[in-house]
Amino acid sequence: MIKRRIYYSCFFFIYFIASAFAGRVINVSPGIDRLFEKSISKYLNVYIDSSQSLSIESISSYIDRFERWKKDNVHLGTNQNPIWFYTDINNQSNEDVILQIGYPILDTISFYLVRNGVVVKEFTTGSSFEFEKREILGNYFKFIIPPGQNQVFFRVRSFYNVQFPATLYAWKSLNYENSKEALLQGIYIGFVVIIVLYNLFFYLSIRDSIYIWYILHVAATAIITLHLNGYTFKYLWPKLPIINQNEPIIYGLGIFTTLFSIKFLRPETFSRFWNKVLWGIFWLNVPVFILPFVGEKLLANMVVQLVGSFGCFLMLVAGFALMLRGYRPAVFYVIAFSFLLVGVILSIMARMNILPNIPVFVHASQIGSGLDMIMLSLAVADRVNEGLRERKKLKNQLLKEAVEKENIIRQQNLMLKDEVDRQTSDLKKANTALEKAAQELKAKNEYQNKLLTIVGHDLKGSLANVTGLLEIYRDKPETIDRDTFDLMYTSALNTTSILQNLLVFAQINNSDLRPGKFVFNLYTLISRVISQIRPQAYNKHIDLSIDCAKETEISADEFYLEVVLRNLLANAIKFTPQGGKIKVQVKELPSGQIELSVQDTGVGMSAERVEKFFSKNGDFTTVGTSGERGTGIGRILIKELVDAMKGTVSIASELGKGTTFTLTFNRANSGK
Repeated sequence: MIKRRIYYSCFFFIYFIASAFAGRVINVSPGIDRLFEKSISKYLNVYIDSSQSLSIESISSYIDRFERWKKDNVHLGTNQNPIWFYTDINNQSNEDVILQIGYPILDTISFYLVRNGVVVKEFTTGSSFEFEKREILGNYFKFIIPPGQNQVFFRVRSFYNVQFPATLYAWKSLNYENSKEALLQGIYIGFVVIIVLYNLFFYLSIRDSIYIWYILHVAATAIITLHLNGYTFKYLWPKLPIINQNEPIIYGLGIFTTLFSIKFLRPETFSRFWNKVLWGIFWLNVPVFILPFVGEKLLANMVVQLVGSFGCFLMLVAGFALMLRGYRPAVFYVIAFSFLLVGVILSIMARMNILPNIPVFVHASQIGSGLDMIMLSLAVADRVNEGLRERKKLKNQLLKEAVEKENIIRQQNLMLKDEVDRQTSDLKKANTALEKAAQELKAKNEYQNKLLTIVGHDLKGSLANVTGLLEIYRDKPETIDRDTFDLMYTSALNTTSILQNLLVFAQINNSDLRPGKFVFNLYTLISRVISQIRPQAYNKHIDLSIDCAKETEISADEFYLEVVLRNLLANAIKFTPQGGKIKVQVKELPSGQIELSVQDTGVGMSAERVEKFFSKNGDFTTVGTSGERGTGIGRILIKELVDAMKGTVSIASELGKGTTFTLTFNRANSGK
């Protein structure tokens, strides 16, 4: 016992001498104001215990190594070593004052009150202890400093960031500050509840899942914000400090913000790149929920900080990129996330002493969060309205198509009824068989009727152009200018092409489509077809070229292949703009086959259009780059003739980058 007293006396003496050089006494005057409040962070002396072995008994020999902090906020970042703080507080009043540490996420805080070299009070608490293990219950850590000359020591250890904003309060001032803080937090929580209920009401009304994703984003943002102010531990899990010990999981709730951004911005409809970026941010968030439970809390903390900062920035850039592409709801999204990011940045800068430690900066994250919720509520409403407009448009389109189909069916039914009425009673017995056959032929009849209607219309238009122009210039043929002659020539070529395709179409639909098999020179065939089609290319200043060995031979039906090639070149000219290029290329494959491709620099096709290109149920007519029209027979002939010759045809196309049709046939000497 005597040795212990001698030890404490030596400790007090060394501490007193060191204090004279390293620190100064914080005085609380006898006539303390009931609203007394004083920040003492800049008066604290700090020492990082890299040996992790110092105790309150042994710290005296290290007093001279402490450094004065001299800043309004103590922010030491992530540090795994114990950190010691000390200061002298001379409470000259007749009542206790309260020392509050305004950062609620410190794993362990050991508080020591020393008088005359003797530890008269010792208390250990922290976010890794149950909430009730605090000297004064509250969202922040509070310690009582009694009247008299006090030496105050703190030993702090925290797995994550170490912040230590220290403030002295009189009781009345502390109660006032707590009431003000509770009021502000209550307003914020009430606002969050209103936003959640408001959007839940809309979800129940219109059943749009975007509201659920927004509610999850709001709830996650509120939990993270309240966690940083100590309220989640106080009200949600006071007996579960393990949640605080695995803190990255709480920040990992930002994954809901990423999911909301993906569902809201719909990047898959605008940009494959940004769709991949946002989903990449989502998958980077996932390890945050796993790593703490396999002992990698520090790695989880690094991941969540990286994703939280860089990921939010990328989401903001994605919103801005989609806004520039004309997606109007992205405007609200960009504004909302700007408020949120600016608020978080201001709060961080205030805690790091870059900005003044005033309420507007300290609570900037909550202010930004509130503004983010307001703007995103507007954004979700606008997004839903746009979706409703799209649904209404689609509904009207479907209704129109349904009416058109109903009219067609009604007309067909009337025709069938008239036909049946004209039949004699002797044909009644055959009605059942005829109705069954009519059902089987219905699809083919609809296709042929539609095709013949378009062919007739196009033939009539082409002939009318030629006839009309000939009548105008019948009496004065010498006045025909070049443009008029080109127009008549194009109309005549179009009429000829339609008739040729129609004759071939009639032939293959009224026969077994059994092509002959002859060996002929492929280069000669290509040259002949190009010479026929070249005037059309010339009118559009299109460069036609051949890449084929002159001796190349092929075994196929020469007439059918000529029809296929002519239609491919006509199609390429039709969809290639002025000054474009078309190339016919032939390759001999190692497999013993011939590959013939027609490549153009035209407008290209979407993936959906490529998939349906050879479908008989697709659109028959598509206008070319110079207003050319067609019947759609050509694309049907290409597929059926190539299949009949036991070849294959494939399409490679991209919007704005042209189209390549590739045919593959057996070579003349392949024997296949």
